[in-house]
Amino acid sequence: MNIRKSIYTLSDSELASFQAAVNAAKADGSYDDFIRRHHHSMMEATPWQGEAPDPQVRNAAHRGPAFLPWHRYFLREFEQTLQHHNPYVTLPYWDWAADAANPSAAPLWNTGPGRHYVGGNGLITSGPFANWTALVENSSGSLVPRPGGIRRELGVQAAGDNPPFPTAAQVQGALQSFPRYDTEPWDTQSTESFRNRLEGWASIGSESGAQLHNSVHVWIGGDMGPGTSPNDPVFFLHHGNIDRIWAQWQRVPASSGYLPASGGPAGHNLGDQMTHLTSANPTPARSLDYRRSLGYVYDVDPPLVDLPSSVVDFHDVPTLETSWRAVVFQVRSPSPVTFEVVPGSGPSAPYSLTSLGGTVTHTPPVDNAPFDPVRVWFAFTGEASPGAAPEGSVQVRCVETNETFTITLRGNTVARPTTGVMLCLDRSGSMEEPAGTGLTRIALLKEAASRCVELTRDGSGIGVVSFNEDATPGIDLAPFQSGNSQRADVLGAIGGLAPGGATSIGDGVVLARQKLVSGGGSFDGRAMLVMTDGLENEPLFLDEVMGSIDQRSFAIGLGNAQQVSTEALSKLTNRTNGYLLLTGPLGSDLDSYFRLSKYFQQILISATNENVVTDPAGYIRSGEEVRVPFQLSEGDIDATVVLLVDVPAVRLRIETPEGEVLDEGALEEAGAEVVHGTNMTYVRLGLPSVGGAHGGTWQALLGVDGRRFRSALAGLKKKGEEGAKIAQMAAERGARYSVTVSSWSNVKMAVRLLQKRLEPGTEIGVKATLSEYELPIEGAKVLADVMPPDGKPQQIVLEPVGDGEYLGSFSGEYPGAWRIHVVADGVTHARTPFTREQLLSAGVVEGGGSPTHSRPNREWAEALRCLLGEQGTREPLERAGLDPDRAIECLERLDRPSREQRDAMG
Repeated sequence: MNIRKSIYTLSDSELASFQAAVNAAKADGSYDDFIRRHHHSMMEATPWQGEAPDPQVRNAAHRGPAFLPWHRYFLREFEQTLQHHNPYVTLPYWDWAADAANPSAAPLWNTGPGRHYVGGNGLITSGPFANWTALVENSSGSLVPRPGGIRRELGVQAAGDNPPFPTAAQVQGALQSFPRYDTEPWDTQSTESFRNRLEGWASIGSESGAQLHNSVHVWIGGDMGPGTSPNDPVFFLHHGNIDRIWAQWQRVPASSGYLPASGGPAGHNLGDQMTHLTSANPTPARSLDYRRSLGYVYDVDPPLVDLPSSVVDFHDVPTLETSWRAVVFQVRSPSPVTFEVVPGSGPSAPYSLTSLGGTVTHTPPVDNAPFDPVRVWFAFTGEASPGAAPEGSVQVRCVETNETFTITLRGNTVARPTTGVMLCLDRSGSMEEPAGTGLTRIALLKEAASRCVELTRDGSGIGVVSFNEDATPGIDLAPFQSGNSQRADVLGAIGGLAPGGATSIGDGVVLARQKLVSGGGSFDGRAMLVMTDGLENEPLFLDEVMGSIDQRSFAIGLGNAQQVSTEALSKLTNRTNGYLLLTGPLGSDLDSYFRLSKYFQQILISATNENVVTDPAGYIRSGEEVRVPFQLSEGDIDATVVLLVDVPAVRLRIETPEGEVLDEGALEEAGAEVVHGTNMTYVRLGLPSVGGAHGGTWQALLGVDGRRFRSALAGLKKKGEEGAKIAQMAAERGARYSVTVSSWSNVKMAVRLLQKRLEPGTEIGVKATLSEYELPIEGAKVLADVMPPDGKPQQIVLEPVGDGEYLGSFSGEYPGAWRIHVVADGVTHARTPFTREQLLSAGVVEGGGSPTHSRPNREWAEALRCLLGEQGTREPLERAGLDPDRAIECLERLDRPSREQRDAMG
C-alpha cells in the first residue's frame, strides 16, 4: 500500500531511498517537468462571470477551488515518477505545525550530526540535494537554468514576535470552523471558505498577510517563493501536508464536500478537466475519494475496507477432498487491520473454518500497490456423493471499523477424477536379454507392469498394446470394475508378451494413441505409458509421428541414455506434459531390483494426481522387524502403503500415530483395502482411520515368518536359474523389500526438470512446487539427491523463489542417465509435518540426440544392389531359382509405412 508518512518517521533506509529517487528524477530530467508545469499553471488565468482574465485573481491551480484537487494529482504524479526509480518509495510529508515553536531549528534543516533530510539554509551546496541546477524565470518570462544550487531564506520575512508561520491551532481552526469547501467569488476573496483559509489568503482575528499554505512558502523563501517553487524538494513535503489536512477535513462530519459542483470558473467545477496534469481524467470529482481513485493513504488515516464480492464459490470439488477459498477484502490502511469471524454466525458443514483460524490480522507493507488484498479463508469438503451443496453463510467483522460483512458460501461436489492409461510395451528381441538384476528384461517388465495394473483403483482403467517392428493390439482401454474382467485380461496380456523382432516405437505409440482415444469409459484424464529397452530401428519412427500424439505421455527407458531413443522420447513426453524416466544400467543391488517397478508406480501416481510420501528400500531377515515411518497430515484423504518383495514371505502391519498396531484382519475390519499381488501387498486406508487417527507419524511394520521364508526359497529354486539366484541372495542377505507410501491428498508436490539441451555440459534445472488447498507452501526444505552415471552421488538444495516454488540446478557433465530423487520436508498450514518425494531422470547424450535411424532392410537392399553390379553375381542367384530384383523390392517395401500406418499418421 502507498502509505505516506511524516518524513521524521521514515527509517534510515526509507529516507535514503526517497532521496535517491528524487535525485534520480532530477538527473533524468523528469523532475524539471514538474517545475515547468507548476509555473505554467500559475500563468493560466481562469476567469468567472465576465471577469477579465488575470492569473493573479485565479489561475488553473491556485487562488480558486481547484487548488487542492490540482495539487493532489500533481503530488501523485510526482510520487509515481519516484516509483519509476524505486517502486517502494512513497512521498513523505512535513508536518510544519509541529515545528511552529521554532521553525528555524526544525530537524528538517539539519546539517550537523544526525540525519540529514533536505539540507540547510542559503545556497544548498551540501546535503542530499546539493548543487542542483534550478529552473528560474528570466526577464522575458522564459524558464532558464541557474546552476550552483537551490536557495532558501528561512524566516527572512518574519515580522517581529508574530512570524508568518502556521501553528497547530490554526490548522485545527481551519478543520473545525470552516465546514464549507469554498464560496463565491471562488478566489482569494472568498469568505467562510476552507480552501481559501488553507491556501492562506483568508486571515482571521488579528492575523495579517499570508497564512497556512502561503506562509510556509513565504517563510522558507528563496526558490520556494515564485511559481517555480517545485525547484525545492521541500515543495512536495509541504504540499503533502496540505493534502493530508484536506483529507482530514473531508472526514469531518459537517464538511460540505467539494464546491462548486457547477457554475463556477472553468477548470474549477466538480466535473471539469484540470490542465497541466498528466493523470487520466483529472477532475476534482475523481480526486475526492483519493484512497480508492489514486491509491494512497496517510499514516493518520483510518482504515478503508471494501468487499468487491461477498460470495465464495467452491467449484467442482472432488468427493472427500477439501478445498480452500477466501473472501478477499480490499484494504487501504496505514496500520494493522483485523478481521474476525463473528462467533455463532457459521460456517456449518460441509463448510468450515480452516486451520488458519477465524481471525486474520494484516500489517500493511509499504509499496506502490493501490490496496492490500486481505483474505479470510474458508474450507469446503466434498461430500460422499456428487451434487450441489446447500448454500452456507458466515459473518466477518472488521475490528477497527466495526463493519460487519455477510459472506455467502456455495459449493458443489464432483466424482473423484478417473484416469485411463494405455500401456505401450516393448516386446522386441532384446527384451529376452538379462536385465542385470537376476531377471530378464521381459520378466522385469512383466512384474513391474503387473504391479501397476494391480494398484490401479476401480473406476480408472488400463489397456495394453505392444510393439516390435510392428504394433500389436492387446487389450482395449476400459475401466476396472468389480464386476468385469478388465483387470484380469490386462494382466493376462502382459503375462503373455513374447519377445522377438526389431523396434518401432512410432508404430507402438500411434496404435496406443488410437486405443487411448477410442477406449471405453468416461475417464476424466487419459495418459500413455511407453516402455522400451532400445533404439528405434524400424519405421514408423517417433519423429515421423510426433505431431499426431496429443495425449499426455510418459516413458520409461530400460537402460542408459545412449541405449534408448532418449531424444525422441524426451520430445514426446515434454510436449505432452509427461516425463521420461531412464533406469540406467541395472545390477544386482537393492535399488536396481525395484527401480522399474517404482518407475511404473510413480507414473501411475502422477497420472492419477496422487503424491509419494516416502519410498525406502532394504533387506529383512527371518525373525527381524523393520519399522518404516511415514508422515500423514490433516490434508491427506487416504493413503496407500505398497510393499514390494523378491521373496513372498514378508508380512505387513500398520501402526497408527497413537501406537495401535493393525494386522491385515484388523485393517479390513476398519474398512481398509488389503490386496496381495505380484510379490506385492498393499493397504489402502481412508482417513481419518481407526479411532480417528489422521495426522502424525505412522509406521509400516515388516516381519518375516521363518517357515514361510524357507518354503518360499525352496519354491524359487524350482523356477530355474533366475529363481535360484534370487533364493541364494535372500538366503545370504535376507529378503529384499521396498515400501512406497502414496496419498490422495490436498498437500501436493509437482516436480519437473528444466533441460534445454542433451549434450554433455548442459545445465539441468529441478523445479518443485508445493501447495496445500491450492495455496503455496513456503518454508519447506527441498533437496535433490543426484546420482550421476559414474555413481558418485551429489546433493543440491532447491532454494525458495516464492509462491511455493523451489529451484536448483546441476551440470550434466557427461553422457548417461542422471537419476534424481527429490525430497521435500515441510509443515502444512496447520503446522503438521509432511514429506513428499519424486523420482526423475535426465538423459545426457554425446552429440545431443539419438543416432541416425537404422533401416536395416533398406541397407540390405542397397548392399544387394551393389553386389548385383559386380560381374558374375546375378547368374548364380538366378540358376538357384532366386529373383534378385524381386528380393530388392521386398526389402525396400519393408521400410515403407503401410497404408494403415500412413492413415494413422494423418
